[in-house]
Amino acid sequence: MANMTEFGKTPYLTAAQYQALGYELVIHPVSSLRLAAKAAETGYETLRDSGTLEGLLPKMLSRNELYEVIKYREHEAMARDLQKKS
Repeated sequence: MANMTEFGKTPYLTAAQYQALGYELVIHPVSSLRLAAKAAETGYETLRDSGTLEGLLPKMLSRNELYEVIKYREHEAMARDLQKKS
């Protein structure tokens, strides 16, 4: 397993390069946090400077896309099923 973190000493390799080196698993434990934090920073700077986030809408998940990512409807159905059983 290779444990990758940005801004460290390990060189940036592709998944294929890691596989060629014999690694079966590569994790990026902090990458999503770094990406999300930068996006949040950009959003709040935009809001501060322009007073609206309208210009960033294309970079945001729509409500339906968000619901797909978090499996909202599946969880909603599960909650309804649990309510019926109780």
